[in-house]
Amino acid sequence: MRKILRRDRVVLGAAVAAAAGFLLILLIVIPMRDRARNLSAQVTALTAKIDEALQMYRQMPAAEEEIKKLKAATAELFRPDENVTPEMVRDISQLNSDLGIRLNRIQPSAPEKVGGGMRYPVSFGVETDFPHIVRLLYELEQRPHRLWVEGIEVSPGPRGSSELTALVYVATYSLKSVPKETDEES
Repeated sequence: MRKILRRDRVVLGAAVAAAAGFLLILLIVIPMRDRARNLSAQVTALTAKIDEALQMYRQMPAAEEEIKKLKAATAELFRPDENVTPEMVRDISQLNSDLGIRLNRIQPSAPEKVGGGMRYPVSFGVETDFPHIVRLLYELEQRPHRLWVEGIEVSPGPRGSSELTALVYVATYSLKSVPKETDEES
């Protein structure tokens, strides 16, 4: 009987070793292999992000230069902060005179705060034919006027006249910083 027990012990030991090996493979090797694949995918993704960040970093001086150019171009579209309304009235009057359009009234409105700047609206009336109105609207938004057409009302002119009467609403903007109210001023 002892021989059987010894043989059984050997078989039992081999079975325990096989079970331990199986559990080792099942509980450690397979999960580690899956984790290694996940980590490899993460390394690839992070490497791609690092390459993208390095490329963006290399392009930063060009982007900063582009920003400077855009800021300069934007500033060119806005009026300087002093004497905006009288300058607008002169521009509108001169443009109408240059185009041979009869200006019958001009009315500046109070400046309004808009974001970090100011909006200066003006409305004016003209009497002319349709092609001249279209030309006027085009010229108002061209440089150096810096005016933006915000609306127009066209109606028939006086009886017996082929001219139209138009009321044009324009505005210009300045980048003037609007001071924030402090608690003491409120």
